[in-house]
Parts: sequence; structure tokens; C-alpha cells
Amino acid sequence: MSRVWSTLQRAWRQRALVLALARRELLARYRGGVLGFFWSLLNPLLLLLVYATVFRLVFTPRADVRPYALFLFAGVLCWGFVSSALLDAAETFRTNGPLLRKTTVAPEVFPAVATGARFAHLVLALPVLAGAIAIGALDGSVRPDAAVLQFPVVLVLLAAMVLGLALVVSSLSVHFGDVRDLLANVLTLTFFLTPILYPIESAPRRLRLLFWLNPFAPFFVAVHESAFFFRPVPAIAWAGMIVWTFLALAAGAAVFERLRDSIAEEA
Repeated sequence: MSRVWSTLQRAWRQRALVLALARRELLARYRGGVLGFFWSLLNPLLLLLVYATVFRLVFTPRADVRPYALFLFAGVLCWGFVSSALLDAAETFRTNGPLLRKTTVAPEVFPAVATGARFAHLVLALPVLAGAIAIGALDGSVRPDAAVLQFPVVLVLLAAMVLGLALVVSSLSVHFGDVRDLLANVLTLTFFLTPILYPIESAPRRLRLLFWLNPFAPFFVAVHESAFFFRPVPAIAWAGMIVWTFLALAAGAAVFERLRDSIAEEA
């Protein structure tokens, strides 16, 4: 076990480099754009406006999930972080291969950067979610209370789980070129099997246990409970998030440690 956790320890020791490279990636993403970092706010704002328009004028959502645009936006915003971080992790060693081969940087740094940069995008978009909640509070469609303080904890646990998965994905993708394509299909399927578009209570009772076995289910139940329904996150969701985060980090460190020595030459 100590050998496995050494992967996470090496990444933690180089956290300053992780932050510097994540910042570089963010700057590179917006370099040359007129609006720069403002796109991190504008993109989710446009997405929210589309949802609000469609579900007010075209579709009629469930009566117990209103405003549905806010419910959907909170889930899709967090899922965007999950999917983009994992897809970036699948490419990170091929993108940074020259840097990895020419320096003594620990390879654990690069999946951590992929996760950290995408988490920064999510954090930069949170003011849009906060603004939507504030508007909903003004018109009485939502009633935010102290339960929303659970939301940051949920996001930290989600980021830790994604880091564990990113370690698996990044190390495997160096050795198997079709991992990214397979991952994209798995993420699409998982999106619909995760309570993002709907509350888990709407799933048939006989299938609900299967939904809870989905590693992402407790996280998105917690997202909606804390940032939409403003209720205490159920104990089963907290337990699920903690267990899946631990398992993802342990599995990620184990796989990465097994393949670590061959990453630089394969990248």
C-alpha cells in the first residue's frame, strides 16, 4: 500500500509545478482571444440561457423539478468537468511527451494538471450558477439555505475521484491508442445512466439500486441536493462519495505505479 500511495505523494510534493502548468494551460487556451478568461463565464451563461429558453417555451419539465433549467445546468456543469478532465488526461502524455522525456518532472504531474486545469474552468463558471440561484431566489422558484454549503465539499470529493480516474486513463492511453475513443463512448453512456438529467427518485424503484452502483451517482445526487433542492445530502450519498473517491485514488495510484517506468519512453 505504501508503494501505491507514493504516486499521490509525488504529485503532492510537486503541487507548485502542477499549479504552474495548470495556469499555463489556462492561459494558452485563451491566448489570442478578445474575451480571454471571460469565456469561462460566457460559455456557461449561454448554456444556461439556452436551457432556460427551451424548457420554458418548448418542453414542460416535471412539476417537482422546477426550474428544470437550473437543475439541468448544475448537473451538466459538473459533468462537463468530469468528461473534459478525463478526455484531457487520455491525451496528456502524448501532448507533453517532449517535456516528460527532457526533464525530471514526475509523470504524475501531468494527469494532475489535466484535472486541475479543468477544475479551474469549473470554478470560474460557478458565479453563473450562483447568479442563477440568486435570480431564482428573487422570483421564489428556489429557496437557498445553509445546505448549499455542502456543495464545495462535494466538488472537492468529485475532483479527487476524477484525479484517481485520470491516473488510470493517462497511463493506459500511453500503451493503448484506442483508450480515448473507448473512453468517449463510455462517458456518453455513463452520462445517461447518471442522475444528471433527472432526479434519481424518478428511476423505476426496481432499477434504483443499479443506479446507486454507478460510481458517479452519489456525486450528482449530492450536487442536486446541495445546489438545487437545498436539502442535506443523504448519508448514503456521502458514504458513496467517500468510498468511490478512495477506490478511484487507490486504483489510479496502483495502475499508474505499475506502468510508470514505461510512460516516458512510450509517450
